[in-house]
Amino acid sequence: MGASTAFNLARRRAGRVVLFEKGTVGGGPTGRSSGIVRTHYSLEPLIRLAFRSLAIFQHFGDLVGGTADFTRTGFLLLAGPRDVATLEANVRLQSRIGVRTSVLTRARIADVDPRINVEDVGAAAYEPDSGYADGYATSTAFAAAARALGVEIHENALVQRLVVRDGTLAGVETTAGPVHAGRVLVAAGPWTPGLLEPLGLAPPIRTTRHQVVQVELPPTLGRIEVVHGDLIRGYYLRPDVGAHVLMGSIEEADEEIVAPDAFNAGMDFDFAERMAAHLAWRYPGAREGRIRSGYASLYDVTPDWQPVLGPLAEVEGLYVAAGFSGHGFKLSPAIGEVLAETLTEGRATIDIGIFRPSRFTDGALIRSPYEYGILG
Repeated sequence: MGASTAFNLARRRAGRVVLFEKGTVGGGPTGRSSGIVRTHYSLEPLIRLAFRSLAIFQHFGDLVGGTADFTRTGFLLLAGPRDVATLEANVRLQSRIGVRTSVLTRARIADVDPRINVEDVGAAAYEPDSGYADGYATSTAFAAAARALGVEIHENALVQRLVVRDGTLAGVETTAGPVHAGRVLVAAGPWTPGLLEPLGLAPPIRTTRHQVVQVELPPTLGRIEVVHGDLIRGYYLRPDVGAHVLMGSIEEADEEIVAPDAFNAGMDFDFAERMAAHLAWRYPGAREGRIRSGYASLYDVTPDWQPVLGPLAEVEGLYVAAGFSGHGFKLSPAIGEVLAETLTEGRATIDIGIFRPSRFTDGALIRSPYEYGILG
């Protein structure tokens, strides 16, 4: 989010732009993202952000420079009978906005992949233009493009304090020295509350640990080419190198609250076994697959599983972009554009008012039609 916004601010000739990174660009949760790029959401602002981001991923070299390593695979969302009506309504909404998507019956799912077990499926949504990208490549490409436009990037530089005088943002104090600034964007993921708490402004963001497992498919099955989410079994899957897939959970029950600087970055064996069992159910030909590796990283999660975006009314010049709850990476190209517009003009071409920080005190939490808020 920070690198994308810095790049877009520089493109808009917004003056001096400085980006601080506590480690290295792409070295945190972004670099460990599964990188799925999809547009299937149930909220119009998210669809618009995802659709714009998809267009940027598709033409990344021309629009940004470098590469995001975007791979087009299509995205298939499997839903049980009770979710079919919501699925169909979402597809109608996405189609109205311009997304190329459709609802597939159980029989038509075989057109995408005939090996899928559809015994418990009611219907599926399919968008052929989606796929996955690489978090590290994307963030470092945004940073390189920003630097080429004059952005100052300080890596291994910790922001220690936001400086506020008489209710107005004055700058930041960092391990690389102080910087005076009239506008500051806090896009620190799980570390965001720690920067805002001293001002009494911390949004309700909790840090959770989420695991990813890599499974090697048996030679008799061959590759799985399409990214998919499974609302019934509660997992997502995307192709990886060779005959491997990456899998993770989309069930809120799997969240484990941790401290952002002290958590187990490895994989739990029982989690890997559960993901392998889901895979074997959905792809019976994958029963002889092998668990190869896995890791854990962090989500910054809000009570409604939706991001906190925009100005903090209590301090003039202070903005936040955090709490993306696991689906931020795919939105990051458009978020950078929208925040650059907001910081320079006070408004954006895509309305992000629904994600305002004050919604938690206003009692205006966002509700998704899906049972699983993690999907968005």
